Amino acid sequence: MILDSSPRIVVVDDNEDDYFLIARQIMRELPQAKISHAIDFYALLAALDQGVDLVVCDYSMQELTHDQVVDLVSGYQPAIPLVLMSGLATEALGVRAMNAGVRDYIEKSRPERLIPVILRELNTRKLHHNIQQLEKAQQQAAFVDQTTGFLNHTGLKEALQDLTDAPQKRRDVCLLSIHLENGAKRPGVADSDRIRELQDELVLRVKTLFADDLICKWADKLFVVVIDRMDMESHGERLFQIERELHQAQLLGALPIKPEVRIGLARLHLDGVTAEPLIDHAQSVAAVLHKQGLPLNEALNPDAHQMAKRRRAIQTGLAQGIENDELTLMFQPIEDLHAQRVAGLEALVRWEHPVLGLVMPDEFIEVAEDSGLIESLGLWVIGKASENLLHLHGLGYELWCAVNCSASQMLKRDFAKEALSRILDVGLSPEWIEFEITESAAISDMAATISALTTLRKAGAKVAMDDFGTGYASLNYLRRLPMDVLKIDKSFVMDLQESDKSRKIVRAVIDLAHALDLTVHAEGIENEAQRVSLINMGCDRLQGYLLGKPMELAQLTNWLNWRTNS
Repeated sequence: MILDSSPRIVVVDDNEDDYFLIARQIMRELPQAKISHAIDFYALLAALDQGVDLVVCDYSMQELTHDQVVDLVSGYQPAIPLVLMSGLATEALGVRAMNAGVRDYIEKSRPERLIPVILRELNTRKLHHNIQQLEKAQQQAAFVDQTTGFLNHTGLKEALQDLTDAPQKRRDVCLLSIHLENGAKRPGVADSDRIRELQDELVLRVKTLFADDLICKWADKLFVVVIDRMDMESHGERLFQIERELHQAQLLGALPIKPEVRIGLARLHLDGVTAEPLIDHAQSVAAVLHKQGLPLNEALNPDAHQMAKRRRAIQTGLAQGIENDELTLMFQPIEDLHAQRVAGLEALVRWEHPVLGLVMPDEFIEVAEDSGLIESLGLWVIGKASENLLHLHGLGYELWCAVNCSASQMLKRDFAKEALSRILDVGLSPEWIEFEITESAAISDMAATISALTTLRKAGAKVAMDDFGTGYASLNYLRRLPMDVLKIDKSFVMDLQESDKSRKIVRAVIDLAHALDLTVHAEGIENEAQRVSLINMGCDRLQGYLLGKPMELAQLTNWLNWRTNS
């Protein structure tokens, strides 16, 4: 097998008769060969420019010596095999020619050797060519994602390294992170097939929008684009176009679905010089824009980057804080109206950042949700609440404790098992823990939520639906979910005295919950009038500043002692 069905062979000889003899011999064996004749330097150079697979050269010529041919071929295209023919053959000449770079040396008195040598050299060249192609393919595979044709991790890192090593530090290079969220918030969209369709469409849009830019598939739903020569002062219009195109609705079956895409921006050198910190910063910018409800062109605003850096600092510090047990639990008392005493607590996590100071839960919990730290944080709260509760039991205060659970925790297959393990490891019975879930968390994956809650209840734990009335809950969810407690959101409690509608809603919720054999828990009680109204409506539990603010364990112990002795 040869390199090509029509190998290109150049015969360098100043004798036309010798050329025809050699050409005729080659054509008998290789009838498809393309043979050309070079009688001088310029003819050979022109042939090399056209592309050559093999050169056959006469040893002795008047105007063009074989040494010149060797030098030209080896300097111009060193991979081309060169075969030397001579009627003045000696062993010494052959050795000298081979040392100079000739592949073989053939005596004109033995023309039968020419064709086998040519076939051997062409096959060797094909082998080398195949090896080079294989190496090229392997090299490409090392830098390119095979499913999309985009760069992979290694490819992006190399590209950024090239930009970073440029003679002048460029400040007009930016990196966009494009993250596809877990489906649109519509029924029937969050299944794997629909998510895959959304992602395939996103890949096509990214290819079209950034045809002249470097694109990387960094993770399953995360794409990164490196835009060179990005004028940060005047590219607001392009960012607007990018956001509009990526958020444009597409048809999935008969449903028009708007992809949930988070887009962020980082600047080379200003926000980092390597892939990981640049991508982290871009995603933090995306989260800031999403939370603030701002368009992508606001990523050109320095304030967005300052907020992103704060967010990143929170994320990094939170991971360390959870690992090093730096967070604090506070407990807010809960009154059981039937027992007419404080019967339970709600655990509320607090965090004092070593640099940023007190960071409020609504800020760091949202960061924990986005970064995947919420699972670790949730398990830490469960374990620490169980430890503190066991301590209170030892002091004679047999209270139960409510802990909050997020949607991502509910979706984790082993959540219930891990949560129960944390409780049991400290020596507490699960019956003393009440797990609170929000309406949105409950409906994000009903099957997974029902499975987790059923496991918790079988172990003796209680389950409460938090913030009822503020999300998507329906009577169907109340019927299907395994629950024990319904918590009325404080927004309804605040309006009890001023709004007749709020009073009617709260009374209807209480009656509905009791009809379903659920305990009703009202939070946000701040005055006696609210307390009396809820008692008259038949509410079972009360929680709020009227009874007590959140307290650390030592303060709570003193408060409980005071109530017991007063």
